[in-house]
Amino acid sequence: MITVNQILGNINQNSNLRKKYEEMLKNNLCERVVITRMESEKLRMRKSTDKKTDVAFIFEHNPNLRNNDIIFMDDNKMILLTLESESVAIITFKGYENKENIFPLSVKIGHRLGNLHRPIKVTKNQVIFPLQAETELEMLKKMFSSFNQFMDIRSENMIFEPDEGSNIHEH
Repeated sequence: MITVNQILGNINQNSNLRKKYEEMLKNNLCERVVITRMESEKLRMRKSTDKKTDVAFIFEHNPNLRNNDIIFMDDNKMILLTLESESVAIITFKGYENKENIFPLSVKIGHRLGNLHRPIKVTKNQVIFPLQAETELEMLKKMFSSFNQFMDIRSENMIFEPDEGSNIHEH
C-alpha cells in the first residue's frame, strides 16, 4: 500500500511535471485514482488505482485535491488523481447591454443561488454549480424565469472544480 499525505504538484500547473508525466505515460508507468468532488475534501480514505495499486490518503488538513494532481512518483510509477465528472448547472448570461440592469440582476441571482448553498465557479459570463438531481434543472428554470431575457440555464456533465473559497459555508 502507498500512503499519500501530500500533493506533489499538478500537471496542469507545472510544466516540468507535465513533461515527466508525458514521458512516464509513453512507458506505461502512469496510474490513475478516480475520486468524487466530495471525496476530494476527505482527510482519510482508501482507494485503488486503475492498475490495482492500493492507496491510503492521510492528510492533517483539507487537502484541496484537484484534477490531475500527482499524488505519488518514483522512477517506476506515477499516480495521478482524476476527479469524477458530475452533473452541473451552467447559467450563461446574455443580453445585458443595459448596464443599469447588471447590478440588480447580479444581486438577485446571487441571493437565490446563495440560498442553495452550493460551491460555484464563475467565468466571464457563466456561473457553474453542481446539481444534486437532474430534476433540479427544471426547478432552477422556474426559479429564474423572470430573468430569462438575461440568461440561459442548461445542464452538462463535467469535472467540476469550484472557485477557491466558494465552497465554504458557515451558519
